Amino acid sequence: MKYKFEQFNVEIENPTITVINVIDNIIDKKCSVEIELNVDRCSFGITLAGFEYRDVWYDQDIIDWVQVKLEEYKISENNK
Repeated sequence: MKYKFEQFNVEIENPTITVINVIDNIIDKKCSVEIELNVDRCSFGITLAGFEYRDVWYDQDIIDWVQVKLEEYKISENNK
């Protein structure tokens, strides 16, 4: 898979994705998630915003949401 982010002038292909940090706004029950995308010897740090929850969240909830959220940045062969 290839991803493209505004802040980087490259396409990131087949990265290893790691959740680094979760910033939890407990009043609004919203989180931002800092992730790292690693390819070869390059690392790209991204903050994804918009994770919402009701009472609690679990690590797997965050991991699943990150995978869905990254779809917004995925490049298809038709969109090049």
